Order: sequence, then C-alpha cells, then structure tokens
Amino acid sequence: MERLFFEILAEEAQKGNKPSNTFRAVSIKRVATAISEKFQVQCDAKHVENHFKAVKNTWKTICTIREESGLGLDDNMKMITCDKVTYDAIVTAHPKHGQFLNKKIDSYDEMVLVVGQDMATWSFARTFADIDLDDINEGSMPLNFDVEDVCEERSNASSSGTSKHKRKNVQENVEDDHIHFVGAKLGEIAEALKKFTEDLTPYLYEQVMSMENEGFNDDFLCEVFDFLAKNELEAKAFLAKKTKHRKIWLQKFAQR
Repeated sequence: MERLFFEILAEEAQKGNKPSNTFRAVSIKRVATAISEKFQVQCDAKHVENHFKAVKNTWKTICTIREESGLGLDDNMKMITCDKVTYDAIVTAHPKHGQFLNKKIDSYDEMVLVVGQDMATWSFARTFADIDLDDINEGSMPLNFDVEDVCEERSNASSSGTSKHKRKNVQENVEDDHIHFVGAKLGEIAEALKKFTEDLTPYLYEQVMSMENEGFNDDFLCEVFDFLAKNELEAKAFLAKKTKHRKIWLQKFAQR
C-alpha cells in the first residue's frame, strides 16, 4: 500500500496537482480508489489524508536530523551517516531518530516529490534548505507596518522630535532596508537554483548509466540520458523510480 501511495502522489505532483503543501482532492481520491481496488479494502480520502500527515511528520523528522552537526549524507544511498559517538548521542537524546541513521531511507525520492522539494537530490535539498526564508519576516520590518509605531519607537531612542518630515524619512529607510533584505534572499535562492541545475546533470548521468548493471547497452543508455537531459519532468520521474520500475521504463523507451 505504501508503494502505491507514493507512486500515485509522486505522479500527481509531477502533473502539478500539488499547488501548495497539500494535494488536490482529485489526487487524494485517486489514491483511495487505487488502494481499495488493488487490495480489496475500504480506503477513503480521510485515510489517505491521515497517512499523508504521517509521512509529512516523518519528513520533518528527517529534515531535523539533517541539521545535526557531525552527520554525513550519502547521495547515492539516500542515507544519513555518522560515527558511533554521534549516533549514540543523537539516539540518547531522541531514540526515534535512530531508525534514520546509517540506514537507507526507504522511499526517500518519493518523499521529496510528495512532501519535500521537487527534485530528489541531496545536494539540492542541502543547498536550498540552507536559505532561511523565514528570515525575510524576522529581524526585518514588513511592508505593512504601522508607520506611527515605528516613528514612536525610533523617536524614543533619540532626542529629536517627531515631525512629519522625519516620519517620512523613517518609513522610506525601513522600506529600503526591507527591499534590500528581500533582494539579498532572492539572490541566494537564484544561486541555489543555479547550483541545483549544475548538480543535476552529472547526477542524472550517473543514475542512467548505472542501469548498465541491469543489462542495458551503454550506447542505448547514452541516448536515454540525452533525452532525459532535455525533458525535465521525464528526468524527475525517472529519478523517483526504483530500479525495477526504471527497467520497465527503459524497456518501453526502447520500443519508441
């Protein structure tokens, strides 16, 4: 059931049916119907939504663990690694975190698509997650602030009066500071996206060519790579699949 749950929602995410942090009702219903029919059980939208919440909590835990110091990230195995001392320290403080350390995280690629970022690469997750977007609203003044309050606070910190001219200057200065701050954050995002694009190509090539171990011809796989490199959605879907599903996709591709 878990595999079917992830497969369908990952596909729905690729179709654009995850406009925010949740899925459209039609996607949830599709999962419920598929599970009910395949496993001959009663599964409704509420069951799917509850499991989706559980998966989000699991993803949140994984993200929390990744922020711990002294940890490594195995890009190929999708594994959080650490030495025994670090492992013991983390598990002592958080016993449930042990299940995600030094073990391959099942369905990681699918979780990235379903509840995380939109591309299953550790490097992208690390780069983008390092940008704290919450800082845009913390330590800076929102654009819809109360000018009177700001003027009052700043006038209390100085001996000058509170003339209209000074209030106008305060407003302009705060707005300029906020715009510059937001601009800096957007610059970080652009840099992260640039790094993501740079990292994706060798990662995609590595994953495609690894299928040579499954009996596929080297020249054929190069042709597949060229195709996927030009088709982002197809590449995402390929990377999200397990080996057996990649084999099926490659067999179908060979028949085109």
